[in-house]
Amino acid sequence: MIVSGCPGSGKTTLSRALAHGHPRGLHLVSDTFYEFPAHLVEPVDPASREQNTTIMRALGRAAGAFLEGGYFVVLDGIFGPWFLPELRGALPAGIDVDYVVLRVPEAEALRRVAGRDGSDDLAHRVRAMVPAFEELGPLERHARSTHGTSPEALVEEVRAGLARGDYRLDSTGEVRASGSSTDPGGRDG
Repeated sequence: MIVSGCPGSGKTTLSRALAHGHPRGLHLVSDTFYEFPAHLVEPVDPASREQNTTIMRALGRAAGAFLEGGYFVVLDGIFGPWFLPELRGALPAGIDVDYVVLRVPEAEALRRVAGRDGSDDLAHRVRAMVPAFEELGPLERHARSTHGTSPEALVEEVRAGLARGDYRLDSTGEVRASGSSTDPGGRDG
């Protein structure tokens, strides 16, 4: 399962709850992988494309190892549709992947990030990423607003959507027909 959205959208809260709600849950935070490069190129900088692509592959491979070990993996990070094919390519073949994009108004995301981090260091990422998730094309049905929604209500909404197959992607990262079923207790990515 992939939980995406801009900084301050609620990804970590949702991801943690979904992972903790499963007996073999695992919360894999992409931010950790961005700490690995000794000379990080700011991820929203156009020059970071190669670095970000490598990190997506590493995340997919790490998630794959846990999936093969029987874990229910929740990937938490900024996974725009532009990186889904790369990420999917690094995951084991034949696994089901669900994709949820959380949205929040820019002002609220900025407030959340400043309140959480006590600084304005991520403001430029918020400003870059909020518009990047506004138009998802065929993936639009994967978007959920967190504005005015309690974390508990969002978790229940997403769990229900997972059970219905609302967030399932096909093997290429494109949307599969709605109405397919999924087992939220299974090994979905």
